[in-house]
Amino acid sequence: MPTVPHASRSRSGTPACAAVVLAMFAAQPTPAAPPAADALRVQRAEIVDRKGFEKPMVAATLMVPAGWKHSGEVQWNIGRRCGRPYGMALQAAAPEGGEAITLDPSEAWGATNYGSPLGDCPQAGFRDAREYLASWIARHRRNARLVEYKPRPDKSKELAQNQWAGGSLRSWVDSGEALIAWTGDGREFHERLATAVVFSHSRLAGLNGQVLESLQGEALGVLSWRSASRPVSQRHFELMWATLKTAPEWQARIAAAERQMAADNAATQAQISRMQAESSRETLAHIQRRGEIRNEAMQQTERMRNESWQSGQATQDRMHRDTVRTIREVQGYRDPRSGGVVELPQYYDHAWQLRDGTYVLTDDPNFDPARDIGMAGERLQRTRE
Repeated sequence: MPTVPHASRSRSGTPACAAVVLAMFAAQPTPAAPPAADALRVQRAEIVDRKGFEKPMVAATLMVPAGWKHSGEVQWNIGRRCGRPYGMALQAAAPEGGEAITLDPSEAWGATNYGSPLGDCPQAGFRDAREYLASWIARHRRNARLVEYKPRPDKSKELAQNQWAGGSLRSWVDSGEALIAWTGDGREFHERLATAVVFSHSRLAGLNGQVLESLQGEALGVLSWRSASRPVSQRHFELMWATLKTAPEWQARIAAAERQMAADNAATQAQISRMQAESSRETLAHIQRRGEIRNEAMQQTERMRNESWQSGQATQDRMHRDTVRTIREVQGYRDPRSGGVVELPQYYDHAWQLRDGTYVLTDDPNFDPARDIGMAGERLQRTRE
């Protein structure tokens, strides 16, 4: 998606990489339809964290069609001990109610071969994004039928850059997209769904030669676009997906909070270990070994988090920026108002910024917003910054 990933971990100590890749700052909606069949007019929508820190912060952004009503928030559950204690949610809807875009919060689960749960994680053994999406559809779209599913390894590329493997712990990413059809309010809807799932697998030796294994998964939200008339075009869905992006300042604050959370968890686990050691030397051996694995996971996860944060900074060289944009399928344009850079999808040859702050994307080299839709605008120039 969910695309610079940021690893996070559960309060139980089991690593759970998390990264939802989102996009840009919101302009005020303008009630206007796309100016032509070729063009798509979009605006920026914000996901705001109002509870995580001392002041509200923009956590992430996403491009949605111009004129749609939208709202987004970060939902917190501090007591959660499976996956991240926060999740992002967004809703955007067309004025007539026939189309909507949603982002559902992340979900985590786990399974072991020795019976013990992984924190508060629900017991589940999803092996890939397809199995998770099938479960999500069954729970949220009960009468839906699957029209098509396709793996999206291209969307896992940037996440995969931050994979790591070592010792007895490894992590990988699987992404997928589904098209479903379902009936609601007397109408038939078609809906495109997408997710990326981060898996973490641990393996260690137990007593009497037993191998202890655990598998934890976290889906980095489910992004969807539904339409009551016909399936939204693949091109438009790709455009929206490509503009998902986290806000760097918010992500930096989250990374610092997670480091503190990991330290608190380690201290708590150390105290539990000391108490259990008094009753059983055998239990102590297990706890010590599992503590080593957890510490290794925290160190590796911290390195992943730092590398991911550094990769998003302005100090990266131009070659890296171009590589990331190619993977995310976006192009940088010079913003005529701020002088900065705005990222828009590469799927169209030309981009315009209109007087009201929205954007028009089109393949028509002769497109003139003043003539074609009655609103002045400025053609955006591409940049490699």
